[in-house]
Amino acid sequence: MRGETRVVLLCGIFLISLAACGCIEDHDRSRLRIADIDISPESVTSTEVALNVTAYVENRGDDCSGDVKLLLKAFDSSSGLLADQTTTPAGTIQKERTKPVSQSINVKREGGYRIEAVLFEDEEIVDKKTVKIYGIGDLDPNIYDIGVRVQEMDFLVKNVTDFRVTIGVDVYLTNEGEFTSEDLSMLIKARESDAGLLADKIWTSTGTIKSGTTIIRSCDIAVPDNYNYIVEVLIWKNDTIVERGEGVVQLNPKRVIAKDAQVISDNVRVEDFMPEEEAAEWDEYRARTAGMPKKTPGFTSALTLACVAIAIAIVVVAAMRSRRRDDND
Repeated sequence: MRGETRVVLLCGIFLISLAACGCIEDHDRSRLRIADIDISPESVTSTEVALNVTAYVENRGDDCSGDVKLLLKAFDSSSGLLADQTTTPAGTIQKERTKPVSQSINVKREGGYRIEAVLFEDEEIVDKKTVKIYGIGDLDPNIYDIGVRVQEMDFLVKNVTDFRVTIGVDVYLTNEGEFTSEDLSMLIKARESDAGLLADKIWTSTGTIKSGTTIIRSCDIAVPDNYNYIVEVLIWKNDTIVERGEGVVQLNPKRVIAKDAQVISDNVRVEDFMPEEEAAEWDEYRARTAGMPKKTPGFTSALTLACVAIAIAIVVVAAMRSRRRDDND
């Protein structure tokens, strides 16, 4: 009888222990949860939407949480394929507190998506929440993304006269947007790589570009010879630069341009970078003064003439005295 009682007691203790463990485990797993999710468009371009997703993580436990992080996934509603995902650490959450965790995720500006937030504590999944969104394609772009990209630049030497080089610039423009692009202003400029002086610039336009196509826009720039240049392309919409690109032209191959490196200027002739009208005047002045002797310290012209006159007078007086002596003799 005692043995049976003992077995019953042991079984009861075992069951109570299992129940207690189960309660503790359930309690540990359920003390953190995703209470709510807010989604708003952060930026809308012609092709993509950056979504700001804020999940409110609630700690309903009696103690501080472990290490918390949130995994965010975006699935295409039509295909079910994963479009983007990101993970953000949230640190620890104090007891009976709710902490907002914001993340940004990028999706195509079309169709709908299933946004899934997965909550981790100490590398274990403790909660999951899903939100569906539709009508992404109806969002209006709120930043200047024209869809046009500067893909490539080519340079061709067309002419060399009076130490100036005429360079043909070909700019390859690709429209990655969904619609035909606008005709926008485009500035092309050449900047000397050492001193950063602007050698030449010209305004042109992109023209309209059909979706998914590449065109070439060409222009000429004239720069002083024997220098290295960074040629920049800036596309403007109203008063805003919306796209840029750059290339390198080396007319002085003895030097190598290291992009993003500090360059020490040396042997830069500033007059080479004057506008053509002023440069012509400078060249005329140099040609006019090339044969003139340089001013050096010494006698002035008046003083020189005076010295010569004195010398002549001395010679004349000496000659007259010599004649008088001869006559007396």
